[in-house]
Amino acid sequence: MTGTEAGLRFQVLGSVAVRSAAGPVRLPGTVARRVLTLLMLSPGEVLSTPRLAKAAWGPCCPATASNQVRKAIAQLRHAIPGAGVHLLTDGPNYRLNVSAVESDLVEFNQRRLHIRRLAERGVNEGQRIQELQAALSLFRGQVAADIVDGDDLESGPIRAAARVVEERRLAVQKELISLRLRTSPPALVIEDLRYLVAQHPLAEDLRAQLMLALSLSGRQADALAEYAEIRTLLRDELGIDPNHSLAQVHEAVLCGDAHTYLRSGASPRDYEQPVLTQLDAGGRHVALRVRKAPGRPVCTLPHGPADFVGRREEVDTLLRTARAGSRGPGPLLICVDGMGGVGKTALALHTAHQLVQDFPDGQFYVDLRAFSPSERPCEPAEVLQVLLRSLGIEAQRIPADPDSQVAMWRARLADSKVLLLLDNAASEAQIVPLLPPGNGSLVLITSRRRLYGLDGTEPCPASPMSAGDSRELLERLLGERLEPQAAERLVTYCEGLPLALRLAAAKLRSRPTWTLSHLVKRLADLRRRPAELQVGDRSVRSVLQLSFDALTEAQRRALCVLALLPDADMGVYEAAALLDTDPVEAELLLEGLLDVNLLEQSHIGRYALHGLVAGVTTGTEEFGQLLRGGGRRSALHRLLAHHLAVTSRSCLLLGRPDDGSGAGAVPHLPEIDSRKEALEVCERGLPAMVETLRASGHEGAFLAAARLAHNLRFVLAPEGGWEERRRVESAGASGSRNAYRRALLGLASACRGVGLLEHGATLTAAATSTAGPRGIRWDFTDTPQPGGR
Repeated sequence: MTGTEAGLRFQVLGSVAVRSAAGPVRLPGTVARRVLTLLMLSPGEVLSTPRLAKAAWGPCCPATASNQVRKAIAQLRHAIPGAGVHLLTDGPNYRLNVSAVESDLVEFNQRRLHIRRLAERGVNEGQRIQELQAALSLFRGQVAADIVDGDDLESGPIRAAARVVEERRLAVQKELISLRLRTSPPALVIEDLRYLVAQHPLAEDLRAQLMLALSLSGRQADALAEYAEIRTLLRDELGIDPNHSLAQVHEAVLCGDAHTYLRSGASPRDYEQPVLTQLDAGGRHVALRVRKAPGRPVCTLPHGPADFVGRREEVDTLLRTARAGSRGPGPLLICVDGMGGVGKTALALHTAHQLVQDFPDGQFYVDLRAFSPSERPCEPAEVLQVLLRSLGIEAQRIPADPDSQVAMWRARLADSKVLLLLDNAASEAQIVPLLPPGNGSLVLITSRRRLYGLDGTEPCPASPMSAGDSRELLERLLGERLEPQAAERLVTYCEGLPLALRLAAAKLRSRPTWTLSHLVKRLADLRRRPAELQVGDRSVRSVLQLSFDALTEAQRRALCVLALLPDADMGVYEAAALLDTDPVEAELLLEGLLDVNLLEQSHIGRYALHGLVAGVTTGTEEFGQLLRGGGRRSALHRLLAHHLAVTSRSCLLLGRPDDGSGAGAVPHLPEIDSRKEALEVCERGLPAMVETLRASGHEGAFLAAARLAHNLRFVLAPEGGWEERRRVESAGASGSRNAYRRALLGLASACRGVGLLEHGATLTAAATSTAGPRGIRWDFTDTPQPGGR
């Protein structure tokens, strides 16, 4: 019979007992009971035989102690039905393996953990009070009462273990009373507090709670008497004065401001509270009620950007979501995420200033420094100290314990409606301790990562600015120095990144002799572009390099390989070929880079690099190693072979005879089983294939690239160009360069014929020039310029 089948319950939160489905179990003699008690007080812990012997006899153990401990274990296994699955032998040691169903102590510990998680999630106080009461209801008296009361060993292991559990019990009792003080009439907790104070007469925090309860019940004189009593006790028995917190409570009681202290300094507002007392006809103290005047709420928001432009749709979405409020018990969380330099902070601040009136109890700003040069991300305890000091709390009153800081922060904001802007966040774990309680507050989060792991988080991605918004920002920044044609090129080069536009304008202002056209010419080289966009300590390279440095080694390598074709948008199968991996691993890498906003996704399953991310990546040491190691050649050849196999299969389904040009061991091809799928896969992959064709000429893969171009031409215009393909096949290696050029020109003509003018222009330029993607000339010995990490 197992312990579960026997309905066993090991009870130590009171007199030691074991119960089964049949009723109480008769336990063996004193030694066995002491051994069992220590095992029950240490559930799951491996206890040595000497330690168990010390629990039974103290420091003076008999010579036969080890044998008698083993005998006691055997007696317990015999006396308790199904105990064999719980009382386990671990070499010469023993362990009690029990779950929350089988042990009141395990259940109590699990309930404490659950209560802590409820507090972290900001669950309402009523539910937490119920959970705290349920946890305390497990106690039937003093822990291991019958054993401890009869134990002459003041420092024995049983008494020490029981004391730990009692401390945990007291902590739960204090938390329960603290919540009840804020949610129910204070008079209802006075009796419980007097009981605890009698047990712990020197506990200053308990005495402070009793003083607050008495004062809030209109018994100010009784509250002051409690202070006088503990001050005398501390001086007589310990020779010390009451601590600062207790003195603060005494001052609050004297000033009739116990309510404000109880709320731990929450933003003042209209409420009624007891401020002083007078004697009624029966000589009893009665509180006089007055109304406290509202104070000025705290606001630590930096000023909003003066030249903020555009983002109308995003701002409207943020305002609408914020004013709709939380749909759950906690505050509303909105995460504004995007790549470095995209303007997340400006967007959040601009919106926050428009929401000030909606959150009258305070507006707070903290930079969490997830991506800051030479600075580590802020720990929650550091941030809480800043937030608590902003509420006017003196540094010496802020507890050192992080859990106590969280409790003070939440107590201060109980029933308040605040806006908290957490800028530059690293992870969900950094945010959870900072969340205000209740469901009336708003937490705006900005991050380079997509922090959607917190329950109820509303995402608000910050995308690059539109071309129209970018032009409007340039007009504000440059005024009369704006040259329309050069401005259009600058907008194209900056690709909607406000930081890049601002740095370009600042650099032009710092060079009075420069024109915008001259600056734009300097930005034409992709690898030079991030370094050119620098003024003082601010640069696009330094901002985006922080994101690159935070990647794993596999992610950094993947980004470098993708930067070989910076203009191509990739599907999973194409990326797998380029990265030399399988589609599952490729998708994990792509999604990981998407989560940190180093890739963009305009369509499901397609991934693209932002131009400036590509520029920064090509300036890193990792990218230089990729080039020097021949990684570019092999990666492009794999991708070219993949595209050739895909298009050959598509041409076959679209009616072209199989000439065997797509044969070969190409792994991981997408399923193409119909004419519709053939057209769709070629249409989706056309931009990446055009970029592959443009890059292939610099790797000498002329014949394979020409075949790919003819396959695509057949897909776009099945009636033309097939004879040209046959001439290419018979040209041989000697004519491969010319065949490559003719094939690209033929495909360019087909693209123009179906309206793909941009692709046609790209292919024509590639056929008549040796320039690589985005103006980079790639030679086999080419390495990036200095400026990497």
